[in-house]
Amino acid sequence: METQLAAGRSAALIRLRTTGSNFLLSVMFAFFAYAAFLDWQRNGRIQALILVAQELLIVGLVISRRSSTVQSHSLSDWAVALIGTGAPLLLRPGLALPGLTPIGIGLQILSALLATVALGSLGRSFGIVPANRGIRTSGLYRFVRHPLYGSYLIGYVGFLAGNLSMRNVVLIAATSLCHYLRAVAEERILLDDPEYRAYASSVSCRFIPHRF
Repeated sequence: METQLAAGRSAALIRLRTTGSNFLLSVMFAFFAYAAFLDWQRNGRIQALILVAQELLIVGLVISRRSSTVQSHSLSDWAVALIGTGAPLLLRPGLALPGLTPIGIGLQILSALLATVALGSLGRSFGIVPANRGIRTSGLYRFVRHPLYGSYLIGYVGFLAGNLSMRNVVLIAATSLCHYLRAVAEERILLDDPEYRAYASSVSCRFIPHRF
């Protein structure tokens, strides 16, 4: 009887912790959506409006996401995930060169569209901390193992092309490193799954098809 009660309390605690973390993540991404909306209101940038839709999609995925079967408890993995998620908010306008600005805008729009499609491919397996929430092999995952991170990298290059500054260079370099480390940490967990090992053997690139 005591064992059953202890198991019940443990399950209730896990459900409470999951609900709490999902709520906090939903609030965070809702804030990201609001910030992008304000950017669109101020500057009328189409990429900001696409980001609003993208962040709201993430809110929905966080609320409905699957529970993880395995999750990293490494403090470094958590730190890298949180830094990689939040650091882009610190990017600021910089030097705009006429020749590079149109290219930068085009890359940012492409990035936002690819990220939205990647999120649709990821579906309810979305997460921040490295975990196994189900193996995804369809959609953009047919071409690279981490299409969401790959789309972010395109957007960072685009932003930097239209906003040159040392601050932005450092932030984007740090964020890109975090995404690489997140991918490595995620695969460390996922490679324990035979389905993912088979998938990884057939899709060799992490971020950019046939390149990287």
